[in-house]
Amino acid sequence: MFTLIKPVRGTNQGPEPIIPDGHDSVRGKARSLPTGRTQNSFCFKTSSLLRRAEGSQLLELALSLPIMLVLMVGLVDFGQAWNLKQKLANAVREGTRIGASAPSFEATSCAIPQASSPCSVQAAADTVKQYLVNVGLDASCITPNSPSGSNSTTSTWTYTCGSGLSMSISRPFIFTVSAGAVVMGTQVGLTYPYTWSLNHVIGLLAGSTILLPSTISTTSVMPNLN
Repeated sequence: MFTLIKPVRGTNQGPEPIIPDGHDSVRGKARSLPTGRTQNSFCFKTSSLLRRAEGSQLLELALSLPIMLVLMVGLVDFGQAWNLKQKLANAVREGTRIGASAPSFEATSCAIPQASSPCSVQAAADTVKQYLVNVGLDASCITPNSPSGSNSTTSTWTYTCGSGLSMSISRPFIFTVSAGAVVMGTQVGLTYPYTWSLNHVIGLLAGSTILLPSTISTTSVMPNLN
């Protein structure tokens, strides 16, 4: 009724277990491999799947990288443009305040050599120029006592530079307030060139193009105090 199994000589272990085909022994437990496949073919299929996953990830990165690059450049570009806009707005606000504080009627010549623009216009132009220089913007082409042109009909003096920088000062500037009253004031307008980096990378999106302005402009108006 009982069968004695003789242990293998030279060891303290029991009889060697018989492992059927398609099974492997790991830490004393039997692990079955896929039916009809050897262990080598199973490992080959697994590594092939991993290679295909890595390839798809590289493809996804190649497709999304241009989009991320355009977004990052766009965020930086529009942030710098907004910062420039604020600097220009502050500059014209200071120039308008100086122009509005001057007398409404004044002599044309207030400097040596004799200037071709009123004193208040020169003072406003010089204030705008100094503010731009203080914030790190180039305004060396503006000469306060020598405007590029003038219009006696609108009482406007203009300063233009070849770099795209231009400024206009209108004094007196006639405008109507919300209550319907006509007010005499001072208006200062400023235009400054800006180069967009986004124009250089937008083409990565399947040849896309975008039309962005080459300059940034702002205007300020204030009633004359005198």
